[in-house]
Amino acid sequence: MKLLIGFAALTVLYSTPAFSGECVLKVKRTACPGKEAEAYKPYMGKVETTEKKEAADEKSCGELADKTSKIVRKGTLTAKEVSAAFDGKDLGKKFADKADCN
Repeated sequence: MKLLIGFAALTVLYSTPAFSGECVLKVKRTACPGKEAEAYKPYMGKVETTEKKEAADEKSCGELADKTSKIVRKGTLTAKEVSAAFDGKDLGKKFADKADCN
């Protein structure tokens, strides 16, 4: 009996990721003047990229989009805009960040 309960608990525990969905993030970056090569190099020279991540629901997909929109490499990017879709449904919001080119 204990073995059956343990097996059931493990089945539920390991099946939880099956309930997550796909969060598609479309990211558009704007480089500082003269910094285009440096800014886009990590993205194979592309201004726009698409990232696919797992998310539990629309809210967590939005949180991923908000986090992704933050400019980390200040001085190379002046703007970053992210749109998100969860399981094919557009969240209908743009997540954006701006920075000075100092």
